[in-house]
Amino acid sequence: MDGYPTELTIYLIKEYKEVTNSWHSRYGLLERNDWYLLQQVLFSVEKNILIVLFALNKEFIQHPGFKWLRKSVNALKVKPSNFLERLEKVHIGQLTMRDLQVLEKLLVETYRLIERAYPEIDLNEVC
Repeated sequence: MDGYPTELTIYLIKEYKEVTNSWHSRYGLLERNDWYLLQQVLFSVEKNILIVLFALNKEFIQHPGFKWLRKSVNALKVKPSNFLERLEKVHIGQLTMRDLQVLEKLLVETYRLIERAYPEIDLNEVC
């Protein structure tokens, strides 16, 4: 997009590349069935991934709550394969260890997209 400054892309990636400390407790939260806190952690990580993907695509986020998410994400050219379908599986039905691993993989794939597009951004502390 012509009106989307590269500086904004780099700023958003740097700002949202790291996940919360709670992310490191995700398996413990799942084991203890602390579903409320776990869902907050998952949404926080997913929000970061979405912000970074929109920045990588130089697309402005149309709604802060990601209204029209399916339509917006489907329009993104740069994203992990089957991104939306995989992301939705994390929230439908009983959450399992495998579902957490799906989100972990999406996070890593998003970091790889950042590395390709902006190698000058240091991801060592998050990878």
